Amino acid sequence: MQLTKFVQSFIKTTKKMQVRRVSKVEGVEYCPVDAYKKGNEPPVEGWKPYDASMQLKGRDAHYWIRVKIKTPTIDDHEQVVLRTVTGKEGKWDATNPQGLVYLNGKMVQGLDTNHTDVFLAPDTEYTVHNYFYVGMIEDPVFCDMEICVIDTPTEQLYYDVNVPFDACELMKPDSDAYVNTMSALVEAIRLTDLREPYSEAYYRSVEAARAYLKEHFYEGLCSTKGKPVVHCVGHTHIDVEWRWARAQTREKIQRSFSTAKSLMDRYPEYKFMLSQPELYRYLKEEAPEKYEELRALVKEGRWEPDGAMYLEADCNLTSGESLVRQILTGKRFFKKEFGVDSRVLFLPDVFGYSAAMPQILKKSGVDYFVTSKISWNDTNKMPVDEFMWEGIDGTDIFTCFITAQKYTPEGKNGTTYVGHATPSEIKGAWHRFQQKEFGNRALSTFGFGDGGGGPTKEMLETLRRLSYGLPDMPVAKITTLREYLDTAKEQFDSAVEKTSRMPRWVGELYLEYHRGTYTSVESVKKGNRMAERTLGCLEAISATDLSMGGTYDSEGLATYWRKTLHNQFHDILPGSSIEDVYQGTDVDYAQIQAYGEGAIGEKLEKISARIPAKKDAVLLYNPTGFARRAAFAGKDGYVETDAVVPAFGWRVLESATSGSRAKVEGLVAENDFYVLRMNENGQIASLFDKRAQREVLKKGALGNVFKAFEDRPVKYPAWEIEDTYTLKEYPVDGKAEVRAVRDGSRVGFAVSRNYMKSTIRQTIWLYSDQTRIDFETDLDWHENEQLLKAVFPFDVHAMNATYDVQFGHVSRPTHKNTSWDSARFETYAHKWMDLSECGYGVSMLSDTKYGYSTDGATVSLTLLKSSTDPNPNADQGAHHFVYSIMPHVGDFREAGVIEESYALNQPLLQAPVAAKVDGDLPEAFSFVSCDNPNVVITAVKKAEDDDGIIVRFYDAHDCKSNVTIHAPQGYSRAALCDLMENVDHDLAIQNGSVSIPLSNFEIVTLKFSK
Repeated sequence: MQLTKFVQSFIKTTKKMQVRRVSKVEGVEYCPVDAYKKGNEPPVEGWKPYDASMQLKGRDAHYWIRVKIKTPTIDDHEQVVLRTVTGKEGKWDATNPQGLVYLNGKMVQGLDTNHTDVFLAPDTEYTVHNYFYVGMIEDPVFCDMEICVIDTPTEQLYYDVNVPFDACELMKPDSDAYVNTMSALVEAIRLTDLREPYSEAYYRSVEAARAYLKEHFYEGLCSTKGKPVVHCVGHTHIDVEWRWARAQTREKIQRSFSTAKSLMDRYPEYKFMLSQPELYRYLKEEAPEKYEELRALVKEGRWEPDGAMYLEADCNLTSGESLVRQILTGKRFFKKEFGVDSRVLFLPDVFGYSAAMPQILKKSGVDYFVTSKISWNDTNKMPVDEFMWEGIDGTDIFTCFITAQKYTPEGKNGTTYVGHATPSEIKGAWHRFQQKEFGNRALSTFGFGDGGGGPTKEMLETLRRLSYGLPDMPVAKITTLREYLDTAKEQFDSAVEKTSRMPRWVGELYLEYHRGTYTSVESVKKGNRMAERTLGCLEAISATDLSMGGTYDSEGLATYWRKTLHNQFHDILPGSSIEDVYQGTDVDYAQIQAYGEGAIGEKLEKISARIPAKKDAVLLYNPTGFARRAAFAGKDGYVETDAVVPAFGWRVLESATSGSRAKVEGLVAENDFYVLRMNENGQIASLFDKRAQREVLKKGALGNVFKAFEDRPVKYPAWEIEDTYTLKEYPVDGKAEVRAVRDGSRVGFAVSRNYMKSTIRQTIWLYSDQTRIDFETDLDWHENEQLLKAVFPFDVHAMNATYDVQFGHVSRPTHKNTSWDSARFETYAHKWMDLSECGYGVSMLSDTKYGYSTDGATVSLTLLKSSTDPNPNADQGAHHFVYSIMPHVGDFREAGVIEESYALNQPLLQAPVAAKVDGDLPEAFSFVSCDNPNVVITAVKKAEDDDGIIVRFYDAHDCKSNVTIHAPQGYSRAALCDLMENVDHDLAIQNGSVSIPLSNFEIVTLKFSK
């Protein structure tokens, strides 16, 4: 017998019968608006009659729709909804039409292509307003409304049958589970009399069929005893910017919350988790009354604000200090607004995770890490889904992967963080979970995402049935994220003790995908780097000013830090958003720089006014924790002196000139360290290291060679660099204009060349007293879908290379022995990377670039990507940046590569000092410093809650040491804190210093008080 078709026919019929009556809505009006709404009041004028045949169109366009309706009287078993149809139902709601519905002036629910119904009361008059968003596509849509009366008994019977039938589709037809389930469904269908729909006989038969299924199937065949449990967390993933700009996100959170609240009112078991405090801030600002409803749900335990970070930031390119600020800002928001101490870092859709993160999280009071994206690896499958993740310092954190995926016996599908709570995904979540001996549960998030929206009525109805534990299915349980993690950790620990085994992953969680995000949209990478350094510098100099009786603009710094944190979102900083987004980031970064540079200038002017000088002089301020030789751009050219500028302090120089021991003639430049020979094509023909008496480049090879590669990924153009890109290489090696240049104490070559429609200009600098060789670059780029790299083949033998990451460094292979090695053909570094053999090596440094590839001893720095999707104009136009190479004797630690990388990224600041007799400040001063060469101070700032001074530092050499921090003058008390500035214990200050042991890559935060 064709029982499958018999059941399918019944499901198809009852699905249609759920809507008992439909009436068209008449008298609709519309009003186009030119800008995003401000507040929640619809326009008073400009209304026109609307006909359902009229098309609404316009990219990013808005309309107000309004109509007055009267709902019908209904029976007790019926429900009234207002249904809106746009012609895009079932399509992706991230870019398609969406709406925000107001009933009698009150915001009640969002609409999108997956949420089309608004619940209404019967026999009631409504004035309906729909703030209607056409979307980011050019296709015209319509806004057709109708009042539907839903027959609840029919609807419930439909779900009673459909959910088990969907589960049967995942079973073997000859299994007991399949046979028994199908038998129960067939019997229930046979009890249902469809001859006279909605008659008394019909309802009696529906009641009998549902009673049969309840007794014989849901409470008979089904069972939760001893079964694995898939914990289902209601969620909507809202990208704060991506295929839309931030103004639209403000609307998405209003729609998503209203939709979730509407369903929560009807499904008491429904719980919802939402991360990203910035979204909460948007809701509070745009719809304060809805925000109060959210706060009430939090108190009830039904709405879970968690996720730790201010927003779901990129974790590859964001600096260590910025990651701390993401968590600091996020946790403080949740604590202040909801009294919640966020203990979970929730990053389902981020493109890889730094090995510094376990320590950052643990020292921020975060106990759990949850993600999903690693399952997208294009080469290797992670061998663990629930494990202890160990970072570069040895700290570990309990980590869980969301394992929801459509069920396949092979389990090859990638997991999803926007699950739909189908039987296939629930079964797939448990089937995919690899650590079954460590617990009988798996994690699934459900709800439409990317553009928001969240769970649907269909998902909640499905989960109600799956909660019974259907045959051959895990049990589905709606829960909170924290509840799942607490349960998971308890089971995990118990299993570890029992088995004496612990699933563990050591080092970075490298995503074998989206490698182009290290480079795409150069302007946002540069803007972020400059914002991080400017705000950090302003904090340090403001803390210094505060200690001397001055001011500290906490509010201004918080505002501009939030802008910086916003732009670190995982689709903004990686360069994978539309052009509109980067028009916004350009404005943000210009504002940050204007604020930061203006405020720094005022602080420096204030300091210089208090320093006596015999004649006009220059004040040099050092914004780093390393004492540095005074090298800077003087009036008569570049100046290098023997004077030392103290850490986080200044020195006044009354004489600022120097000679040069570097020389250049023809195509040869020389200083005390190198002999540099150029060829006529503007490439390095030879670089001889006089200290080590060896050639830096491979024999017969050229250095600083530009290469262009065709870059046309099959999917995700802005995100991807595919390993086949090297198959279509276009050397940029035509004849160049090369001329010798001199600038004060430095010499070099100005090189200019054309490539297709683009121009590449560089000045290659050798210094009198610095071992760094700089490549100051100006690119006028007008090519699309080409990857541009600068290539250096070094004469160094190394199995591994070292890369600067947040609060430390990591080692990665230079070979392709295994599939894991091969997959790392493009990686990231922050300020430097190093390739060394015993006693000698070469480092590469950059002030804005992040993408590197190292093949044997050939190092390539990725300069531009210029993809066309989703931003058709990515990387077009002018670019200015500097990268450097630094050959060294000994290893990179002994050579001071880390210090040089800071010098490149944070030049000394200058201010004039007028000649005067009076002044109460010394000509040289250090606010905070450390004498240990392995210590990097990353932050000097005012404490969040008082006028104490926070000093944060870490071990950069991967060693243990006893560290002495020279305390700020005038501060008599010190305490050890966590990264959230909670005091752990007091420390003694002796002779103006604090001594403390420091372990490998350990991050330490001190607080000084008066």
